[in-house]
Amino acid sequence: MTEFENYIRRMEEIRRLSTPALDDISNADGYSQLLHDNFEKIGALAAENREFLDKILYPMISADSIDDARLSELFAFSDELICAENAENLDLQMVSVVSDRLVTDAMEHDDLYEQIRSKDLQIGIYYELMNMTKRIHAYPEIADHYRQKGLQLGDYFYDLLKKENFEKIEDVECRHIVITNARYSIANFEGIENDPEANAKQLERLQLMYDICNDPFYIAMLPDYDWTYHLFRTLQYYMMAAENNNAAGFTDDQLDILYKRGLEQHKLWEEKREYLSEILGSEEDVYSIELMLKRIEYLRDKISLEDYQKCLMELYSHRDMNSYASGKMYTSLIIPVEYITVINKNNIPEQTKDQLYDIYRDILKYSFGMPNSNTLTVMLEYLYDIIHNFIEIPSCITFEDMVLQCMAAIHPPTYVHSLMVGQITECLCGHMLRLMPERLIGVCGYDSLEEVLSHRDEILSFAYHSALCHDFGKISIIDTVFIYGRKLLDSEFDLIKTHPKTGYEMMSRFASTKKYAHVALGHHKWYDNSRGYPEEFDTSSSKDKPIIDVVLCADCLDAATDTIGRSYNRGKTLSDYVKELEEGSGTRYAPWLCELFKDKDVMDNIEHLLTVGRNRNYRNTYYLLRDMHDRSHIHE
Repeated sequence: MTEFENYIRRMEEIRRLSTPALDDISNADGYSQLLHDNFEKIGALAAENREFLDKILYPMISADSIDDARLSELFAFSDELICAENAENLDLQMVSVVSDRLVTDAMEHDDLYEQIRSKDLQIGIYYELMNMTKRIHAYPEIADHYRQKGLQLGDYFYDLLKKENFEKIEDVECRHIVITNARYSIANFEGIENDPEANAKQLERLQLMYDICNDPFYIAMLPDYDWTYHLFRTLQYYMMAAENNNAAGFTDDQLDILYKRGLEQHKLWEEKREYLSEILGSEEDVYSIELMLKRIEYLRDKISLEDYQKCLMELYSHRDMNSYASGKMYTSLIIPVEYITVINKNNIPEQTKDQLYDIYRDILKYSFGMPNSNTLTVMLEYLYDIIHNFIEIPSCITFEDMVLQCMAAIHPPTYVHSLMVGQITECLCGHMLRLMPERLIGVCGYDSLEEVLSHRDEILSFAYHSALCHDFGKISIIDTVFIYGRKLLDSEFDLIKTHPKTGYEMMSRFASTKKYAHVALGHHKWYDNSRGYPEEFDTSSSKDKPIIDVVLCADCLDAATDTIGRSYNRGKTLSDYVKELEEGSGTRYAPWLCELFKDKDVMDNIEHLLTVGRNRNYRNTYYLLRDMHDRSHIHE
């Protein structure tokens, strides 16, 4: 293997090691040991990756010129890292760095063939980056940045598609790339809401892609092009435009156009089903095609809301709970999103609540059954839509329950970290009530020492759940958290810094979590507000500041000392951390925390949590994973 191929294999191995399959683990103790052993292996693999990046890749892409052999290697390397065939991204941000260099090189050489190839790679990357970052609802400008880049590249390919430009492209492969990306760039309109100009432009481009199928000029220029597939995908983009209950805001007249194309897509599928099924393979699911048509029928008032919901549940009944192919995920996860988005949240019948609970239960089982995160990219895209559109049913399942279990399914170490931070916070606050209860005046609205002491249980419960939910925003960037194989790029660290505000906005919407939202927002702010993120939040303005300061401490303490499932570096001891606490007293950490840790009972209790408690949490997580994994493979 080349050094590039070795990097790819190592990234694949790191993904598997970080979320090991349970099939070969016979007991809970074995799970903790396996994670520990795996992260030691990850450490060795990451060291090799850093050496490759520092000695080979970075010098290559920063060089004044790149020879043809190296260019070919970089293109192949990028294609493998984003795994287009499997819709899986192994290292998207690194591919972005490489593709920027390839485009720069192509523009400097004024080489049309190289420009088309490099921009072909880049438009796919921008789409994936847009798709990934649109989960970060608290910072919509991030996704919009990549969307605009993708739309600009779409303009580039549409310009090349003009007949006077297209006929100048001598290479047939490049012609294929141009027409494919002109069509593909339409996907970059995803996520634009209530923008009439964008909607008109999207329909204009779809019409052009539709008309090209019967244009003798393009048919002659592309004699081997698969026009049936092109037409099917174009019709599919028409149908996808109205996703999420027409969130884009198409007018009735425009929806009529989409409906007409939907009928054509359905007819084409029926006529060419055998051929299209062979071409599409696991990419497509017949039920997704049925869903798209029923959606347009509902939006155009051709079927009632009640009938649409019945259709959705009928389609959902055909899901395959044991298949994680991208097309099959559509039925298992997107149909529920459609069902949830059309529910009147102000008046939910009991029958609908029961159906919602069954759906949430199925989604969690499906998520827990995901094999080794091999389909993480697609799973996250759909699963986050479920979370974003979640409807809380306090008697059945709360938002807090749903997100915690999703974390356990997708990234168990983050779930265990949440448990640890919750327990450490509860422990520290319990000792604060014993040693310095005055520090908690104001928390939960208790404005006197007497009220604080008489509402001990309420304060401890608030502290525990605030800490348990502190990292909820990470569910939107968990694929960035998964980057163990190298140092984070600046762009990735910027994404990491979005999770407090994302968590705050998510939690503020639900009864079960809104009272904890300020703690999530502030848990990365220093005690004196001199550093940390988000910069605009001043923790001193919050009545929850004492809890925020404790959660900051508990978060750092667990992260620094856990060597089982969150880090491949040698963990610090509790004594090491106390020294760090003292060094940061008054700046990063509240000064009274040092006083707290001088108490022997505090130290003994925290030491117990970091050893026996942490092992218990990993054991219990194993039992949860095993139970849900077993259930996910049982047909009900």
